[in-house]
Amino acid sequence: MSRSRRLVHAAVGGVVALSCTVLTAPAQAAPDADAPVGTVRLATEKRVTVDYPWAGASGFQYRPGTTSVTTVDYPDTVPPAHAGPDDLASGTDVVNTRDGQTVTQRHRSTGVTATVTIPTGQAYRAAAGWSVLTMDGTGALHVLRTVEGTLTVDTPVTGFPAGARPVVYRTGGSVSRLAIVYVLDGKTSVGLVDLADGAFRTYVTSDEATPQLAFNDRWLVADWKAIRVDAEPGTEPTALTRIGAQLEAVVGDQLLLGNPDFVLGGTDPALTARSLVTGAQSTVLTSSFGGIGPTLDGGALATAGPSSLDWNIHRITPTDSGGLTTTEVARVPAASTGVQGLAVAGGELFLYGATTAGGALRYSGFQLDADGRPTGAQTPRSPALGASTCLTGDAACPQLEALGDGRVGYLWTNSAGQESVLNVGLDTTTTLSGPTDGDSGGRIAGGTGRYVLYNGASGKQRLVDFPRAATGGETTLTRDRTAAAVWGQTLWTPGSTQGVVTGRNLKTGTTTTIATGAPCTPTDIQAVNTWLY
Repeated sequence: MSRSRRLVHAAVGGVVALSCTVLTAPAQAAPDADAPVGTVRLATEKRVTVDYPWAGASGFQYRPGTTSVTTVDYPDTVPPAHAGPDDLASGTDVVNTRDGQTVTQRHRSTGVTATVTIPTGQAYRAAAGWSVLTMDGTGALHVLRTVEGTLTVDTPVTGFPAGARPVVYRTGGSVSRLAIVYVLDGKTSVGLVDLADGAFRTYVTSDEATPQLAFNDRWLVADWKAIRVDAEPGTEPTALTRIGAQLEAVVGDQLLLGNPDFVLGGTDPALTARSLVTGAQSTVLTSSFGGIGPTLDGGALATAGPSSLDWNIHRITPTDSGGLTTTEVARVPAASTGVQGLAVAGGELFLYGATTAGGALRYSGFQLDADGRPTGAQTPRSPALGASTCLTGDAACPQLEALGDGRVGYLWTNSAGQESVLNVGLDTTTTLSGPTDGDSGGRIAGGTGRYVLYNGASGKQRLVDFPRAATGGETTLTRDRTAAAVWGQTLWTPGSTQGVVTGRNLKTGTTTTIATGAPCTPTDIQAVNTWLY
């Protein structure tokens, strides 16, 4: 079967698809599609929480959610002249990997390796730098380290209270100390093991069963009590003012506080710092939450950014003046989400999907070059929207039309089945609505700029106008349904005689008549620029 078509150049603008005769020959397959010139990925705007399986002097590993681990190397790392178990300070770049009773240690920037063999009767508890902490069958703790890379040396931990039960082993911003939370006589306490000689010292007794804690080589903060690691025995910790936030890390003399329990609506959490020397408070990173933690070299890592499309990991290090400095070191890729609708016009591709942080739907735009290649990042182009309301069996839902000026028109159906034409795209807060006077089961037949053409099941055709300064759409024309197309300010419809197409200027009301030469009245019209098809 075939249809008669005409391609007509119209000086006043338009392209029209003219369909006349009944098909008389079998339809032919479409030609092979050209190779794609580019791809885009619709991403959720929800900022993912990452954790850090390892973080040290030359780089770190991070894992977004339940996905695989990504390794990041710092480009300015200078390997030390010497690294090994005989130099505990060089352990800030050591990765420990345990396999049963064997712990393999690798210094990342130099490649130096060592192997710690856990003796029979001892069980692994934790590792930091070149040191491995174990417990034997009697409950005694041991620090294991190698000599010459393979011979394991066992140093018993001294000073750990008799009868105490360890409940938490915690690494922090240090490779010379490791924290242990223990319970004795119903009370919870926190102390540090000196990994050089195995000496344990209790610093804080807590009123909480599982106190928050953070430490480095200078300070231990536990249960909102702070004390210098090198304080004289018997020194009482200093009580800190509690706030509804987490003790994330100690960097230099600064305590990092993040992931607050409460923030005002419309605002993001921030990572803040409190000086353990002066008590001064400062903001380290705005819009920062989720993946925050210490690094073995005494620094910290934290995620921050306004959305998942600009969600980055920052390295936090101390300054010589006692402050902090931050450096963006990695971009966390946003998670993909499904595309539920698409349209393209005016050099922009619009995708519709559940992208907001709360899982709501919205339109997002991608700028395209003259060849159709994506050139810009995903940009939100509408408020958060409710799910598309589709009639039963409507395979064309959601219906949308890119209007060529950064806006999109689409259909929405209420609970009574009545449709409205909606318009979004000027910002991320505004949705304009144009009612169809209770019509339903319709289709968007086209649109451009401020105008959207709606064909209702009632047999009526409506042209809905969305001026930029308006607060809603207005039906400027209602007519019996025929083939029609709108481009710019001109509505193209079949003329009164066969093969004639009439263009009506919607602003001035003047008309233009074009003879296409087709021996029929068109049943389909498309208008693009100065062409009618």
